[in-house]
Amino acid sequence: MSLDLLRRVQAWSEGELSPGATQVLLPELLAARMWLPGARQPAAGASGHGMQRLHFLPGDPGELPTLPVWLDDPASLSPPVAVPTLLQNGAALLAFAMSQRFNAVLATGDERCLLTCDDLLSLRALMVLERVARGEPVERPAAPDISRLLPGLLAHCASEPAIERAWLALIHSAASTQAAVMLQAPQAEWHQAALARRLDPLLPPGVSLTVIDAQGDFNPPLRRAIGAHPPVHDTAARPGWLGRVRRRFSAAPVPVIEVDLHA
Repeated sequence: MSLDLLRRVQAWSEGELSPGATQVLLPELLAARMWLPGARQPAAGASGHGMQRLHFLPGDPGELPTLPVWLDDPASLSPPVAVPTLLQNGAALLAFAMSQRFNAVLATGDERCLLTCDDLLSLRALMVLERVARGEPVERPAAPDISRLLPGLLAHCASEPAIERAWLALIHSAASTQAAVMLQAPQAEWHQAALARRLDPLLPPGVSLTVIDAQGDFNPPLRRAIGAHPPVHDTAARPGWLGRVRRRFSAAPVPVIEVDLHA
């Protein structure tokens, strides 16, 4: 059972699972028992609840930490896992991904499956959308601040003369939160990897990065909503020295584009 689940999760992560098979997989994954390295910490007060702290494997410089996830009881393995573990389920794993950015490696027997941070957030989005489809109430998390992405975005634009204009916005719903960079540039998608290297380390937990072509086929209403705000980079605008100083020290707030999943 664990091996079959892991292989289907692997197929989903590689884009090889059909929408129908994904619908079957999701509830099984959410309910599946998982052992995560970590421990429960006692509450500070007598009446409080203890906290659960996960133990991550550190990543290389610039990379996210990794969380090992066992689909079989670690005590039954040979040799047994030597670190303390917490018994959770898939839904809890996705909840943890909203409070810290990490990659997860699912394991059963000798097989492994990597779920990136974006994979975990995508699975959580599917979970929320399923709840919306069933008419269940879902709570929208607070909109995070992504303003610290702006200097990195501006630095990238300054190094790429082909970028005519750029916008930064937060696309926010109960299912997902995306730091959206919209570019008016030839082949805007070519900038995805370079922007990810610059901006991914600055993303708050629960937020993914998406790069949008201002003239592409990405969701037209969202493109118009983002484009209704002033660009953060515009080669056609030639501010004087005072304007440049003001832009450097008083950046405009990042617009938040709210998406209603019940609309």
